[in-house]
Amino acid sequence: MARPLPPVETVNQAPSWQARLFNRILALGFKRPLQGMNRVDQVRQVAAAMDRLAVLPRSTDCRGYLIDGLSCYWYRVPESEDSPVILYLHGGGFIIKTPRSHGAMLARLCAHAGATGVMVDYHLAPEHPVSRAYADCLQAYRRVLESGIAPGQVIIAGDSAGGNLALATLMRIRDLGLPPPAGAILFSPCTDLTLSGDSVLANLDADPMLCASFLAVVRQSVQIEPGMELDPRYSPYHGSLAGLPPVLVVAGTEELLLDDARAVAAKLKASGNRGDLRLWQGLPHVFQLLHRIPEADRCLAECGAFIRQSLAQAKAGRPVSRTTAE
Repeated sequence: MARPLPPVETVNQAPSWQARLFNRILALGFKRPLQGMNRVDQVRQVAAAMDRLAVLPRSTDCRGYLIDGLSCYWYRVPESEDSPVILYLHGGGFIIKTPRSHGAMLARLCAHAGATGVMVDYHLAPEHPVSRAYADCLQAYRRVLESGIAPGQVIIAGDSAGGNLALATLMRIRDLGLPPPAGAILFSPCTDLTLSGDSVLANLDADPMLCASFLAVVRQSVQIEPGMELDPRYSPYHGSLAGLPPVLVVAGTEELLLDDARAVAAKLKASGNRGDLRLWQGLPHVFQLLHRIPEADRCLAECGAFIRQSLAQAKAGRPVSRTTAE
């Protein structure tokens, strides 16, 4: 499917030596073991092995809560202020979770933004229908508001499949007439389940993390039915993106989902919203998880600035259309 795409303009001119090194480590330690796998339990074992290497930043306070059957983990760091909240929806193709890796990244993002993080432990496929994950994320947003946090003090963020969930949740909030959050961040989002972007094939070898075997396991586990790829409830790129708060889209040039990021940012702008796009040369899928590379911290610092700006604009009552938000 032809999609309008903005030109590829990158933040950096070339990846750092640390990024090149970790690209190699990812390719050998994550992508290679995944190739040829066809079962969820195999994929989860590889992800868990990588996840054990992650370390939370010092002085991070993480507490789990179970509310109406939904688990959420709240992260606070010394820089966290009282009210801003980042509602985070982790990636993993709807089938896996890496709480240590994503928790560490969320804690670092909270430090840059001066916010508290809430990681949603939504129900995974194939044990649960994928529709349950979307319902969980909307429920989590409601619970954050019920806890006393003003909607204008909330940012919704997510990576990969979590970027899909984040955008779909924004659209559901709008359609239900709920008060919107101040903004959203989509890291390497998969917002079009048709996977029709040219980068899916063009970057199949270059992407050091994702491979065709992983995509096949995800598709089988999520049990995508005919027409589901074009249903905006699950493939939000194909829905109306009008009337959403400011959205920051971030991706690396080496990943399969590069064109997803470019296409959704273009459609956000065409719909009259602020849809900023930040592309990083030579960086892999959700590179923000790799805290030992300088690009990850620089990117999270930029995201922290975007969060602070969005919160300030929401507090001032400024409209969120593209013409006033840029």
